Amino acid sequence: MPDEINQPRYWDSIYKEPDEPRWVLGQAAPPLTHWLKSAKRQLGRVAVLGCGYGHDALAFAEHGFDAVGYDFAELAITRGQERVVSLHRGGRLKLVRADFFELPATESGRFDYVYEYTSFVAVAPERRQEYAQMCHAILKPGGMLVGCFYNHGRDGGPPFDARREDVVRVFSPLFEIKKLEVSEHSIERRKGHELWAEFVKK
Repeated sequence: MPDEINQPRYWDSIYKEPDEPRWVLGQAAPPLTHWLKSAKRQLGRVAVLGCGYGHDALAFAEHGFDAVGYDFAELAITRGQERVVSLHRGGRLKLVRADFFELPATESGRFDYVYEYTSFVAVAPERRQEYAQMCHAILKPGGMLVGCFYNHGRDGGPPFDARREDVVRVFSPLFEIKKLEVSEHSIERRKGHELWAEFVKK
């Protein structure tokens, strides 16, 4: 399985199923919506990793951020451009088909924010340190990682479980962990299992 999930065809095959993937909410993730409405934050450029159809990227754009959504699955990007990008006319949103592990080669130090939601749990566990390094590399000095880590407590994957101690171990060498706590704003089936994160690049 880990080798398969490193290939875009694996993710495209899920999007080709008759039912939508379970991670597609049809709206921005409620923890993100809450943060966008309530947090005191500066606007900037944000990388939305594993963006799917782009609902979270759209939410950032509609709050004044310059949002770039990245996804491995070509079908996700195609549908996102049809369903989501067409809703936004402010020029602050684009979706790009890309392997986000390759972003440091072209996007090093170019983002003020990285947004995480269901991407960390989608990558093979042995690549988690590489994932943290990628997030660190594409952020500007003092940039922030925000988002949720899915602490579902089950064996196997994807999604692979993201225990709090696992997240701290992987990210703390590269980031100052400002917040990592259970979100009060998750959808019903994820209540109590999403850890809202606010990390600052060291």
